[in-house]
Amino acid sequence: MTVILGIHDGHDSSAAVMVDGRIVAASQEERFSGEKVDCGYPAKAIESCLKLAGITTADIDQVAVATANYSPVLTKLKRETRFSVNDYIIEQEEFWKPRIFDNRETSYWDVFGGREDLVSETAYPTDDYLDYHLSENDLASVGKIRHTAIASLLGIDENRVQIVNHELCHIYYSYFASPIRGDALALTADSFGDHSNGTVSRMSESGQAYLSKTDQNYLARVYRYITLLLGMKPVHHEYKVMGLAPYANEYETAKSYEVFKDIQKVVGYDVLLDRKPPDLYFHFRDALACHRFDGIAGALQQWTEEILCQWLSNCVSESGLSRVLFSGGVAQNIKACKAMAEVDSVDDFYVAPASGDTSISIGACHYAMWKALDAAGGCEGGIAPLDEIYLGPSFSKEDTERALREDGTQNTYDISENVGPDQIAKLIADGKILARCTDRMEFGMRALGNRSILADPRSPATVDKINRAIKFRDFWMPFTPSMLDRRAADYLVNPKGLKSPYMTMAFDSTPVGGEVLAGAIHPADRTVRPQILERDRNPGYYDLIEAFERETGVGALLNTSFNLHGHPIVLGPTEALFTLNNSELDGVIIGEHLVMRRD
Repeated sequence: MTVILGIHDGHDSSAAVMVDGRIVAASQEERFSGEKVDCGYPAKAIESCLKLAGITTADIDQVAVATANYSPVLTKLKRETRFSVNDYIIEQEEFWKPRIFDNRETSYWDVFGGREDLVSETAYPTDDYLDYHLSENDLASVGKIRHTAIASLLGIDENRVQIVNHELCHIYYSYFASPIRGDALALTADSFGDHSNGTVSRMSESGQAYLSKTDQNYLARVYRYITLLLGMKPVHHEYKVMGLAPYANEYETAKSYEVFKDIQKVVGYDVLLDRKPPDLYFHFRDALACHRFDGIAGALQQWTEEILCQWLSNCVSESGLSRVLFSGGVAQNIKACKAMAEVDSVDDFYVAPASGDTSISIGACHYAMWKALDAAGGCEGGIAPLDEIYLGPSFSKEDTERALREDGTQNTYDISENVGPDQIAKLIADGKILARCTDRMEFGMRALGNRSILADPRSPATVDKINRAIKFRDFWMPFTPSMLDRRAADYLVNPKGLKSPYMTMAFDSTPVGGEVLAGAIHPADRTVRPQILERDRNPGYYDLIEAFERETGVGALLNTSFNLHGHPIVLGPTEALFTLNNSELDGVIIGEHLVMRRD
């Protein structure tokens, strides 16, 4: 038996366990800490994954840690987790501006080091707070501290801990998590990596070969800065900018597009800088000062899609490979992925779940396992596709009953046991909004039925209620459907038959889909970001959607993540009841129990 523990300790830190080439457990630290997009050593996620796999640290053959160029800013100062919009603006004005425009050295820790709400002790003993810009010697020193600390925390020899290049984690994850085998084209686009922010590779079970890599692919950084300039939180809210974009009219989009169009160019395999200003943030702040917010979002999305599609077309043409894998932070832009998948020369296009840094703990496992198999004579068939995303912890009936007692829920709610899918489907068809917390938790940021809020997809009024009373999120953001695989052709325009089991792809809706999924599509452009559900992936959830189909004729449910805005997706019964008590959900399904609000 070969056991590999994968660790990602950057933003949205996570852990994964692979046994004999198959991922058997994976979780994000945020679910246990309660801090969305938590950073740092994922101690609780590691503990959970080892427990789920039924192993101890003594059973681990290799620990694969993602990313070589570790920065203590991500952990000592939990930047991506705890920064507010105002903190990001302070960073630009008080740290970057003096350096870029005044040629004056500034210290990151002089700006933020005294903030008790930001500085957090971590597992790594880097007490000498290092500057944001680290020399090669500093990076090597911090890397050694981190390497030694991880081995010590796990109680294993340092020789069993290997550091895996950031880009390789993305590339190997994109390939081995997919159902594609044989030669494929693997693209990555990121804000930062260990050596690049854009790569093109030929990938197969025989291994990876770079066709190109660049550090000039600034698509992710531009999207991040525009998110901030629109008053939203980078790393958290880029998806809101994407959701806003379709509302922009042609005039406002064209006006703002002029500001973006010359920043990047595509040359062969590479996305390169064309006319880069001295600083992107301050350039866009001034250049877009008189532009409308929706036009800015629309132009940014249009520009991003055009660059990516041109890049993809070039890569397919020059490589001769038409089956494409896409990963890195930019691959989370599902509307851009839709445009890329529609490129004529592309035969197949796949984006694995949580394709940004969230999943590089799994990618580190994939790389470490491939390396071990390759050294032993070959990898073919030795690493299983990621056909199971319910990789987190579950809970028992006793756990549920304990949470109900401690919460005092029985005094304010009606509680039933062993309620079948037909009864739940009828409640949803009658307009009730129910959350479902059952079985093992999903990995990644998409709720896929086990930690989901569910509603009737037919009525746009449902969207208003969820936004106003439960999710407290922006009115322009669309919801998404989970649909039965046998009904997908009724609702989606998908001529290439692309897979979308994890809500990582978007499609146009058919006339029927636009009608019966009115509450679960984007109201401005009528696109759909579906979970196309096959029975064997989640039989209980499939049965519920089938019951709703019998009740209404619609083989889909509106599905959004079970959490309050700003909170992680719920972990188990305690968090589920907290969300019920702090929202206007009509009820929650927790394991075998249905907890309903009294009329």
